[in-house]
Amino acid sequence: MARLPYVTRDMVPEEFREAYDEVTGGDVITVGPGSMTIYSPEMTRRRAGLTAYLRYETTFPRRILELTIIATARAMDCPFIWNDHVTAARNEGVSDALIDALRDKQPLPDIGDDERAVINYINEFYANHRVSPETFQAALDQFGPQHLVELTALMGSYAQTAFVLNAFEVELREGIDETVLPV
Repeated sequence: MARLPYVTRDMVPEEFREAYDEVTGGDVITVGPGSMTIYSPEMTRRRAGLTAYLRYETTFPRRILELTIIATARAMDCPFIWNDHVTAARNEGVSDALIDALRDKQPLPDIGDDERAVINYINEFYANHRVSPETFQAALDQFGPQHLVELTALMGSYAQTAFVLNAFEVELREGIDETVLPV
């Protein structure tokens, strides 16, 4: 159980019930970040648009998208995000060797320039809260301006999600087949 109980409709102030109903469809959310963000139904509703775009509507390559998500999960030490996305990363073509190296904080295996650009960009940003001109240029060369902006926004979106999941100690989904992210 997370640090707060699951939100039921009767717990929500009247002025936010429309947002609650829209987000939940009338069901109590019992898993994932929504189980906690729904404490602020209007924020949850507004957050959903950006999340949907970054996850499902962007033209960014799915392999790099899922790599960005798991690398952010690793940087934020967020088991929920890691375990929710690592299988998708594998299915999109991220190698087992790269996934294992990220999970275990080991040196990277031989990987493509696009994967290296993403990992360096993410690691440098989370370590220094900035990226060097060289790291920025390598990522820009790989992805172009639009996708680099979206990659950066995706990192921020998943960092925000990790804040919620980690702070409220949201439990992993049941039935996980992957190795749990060690933190």
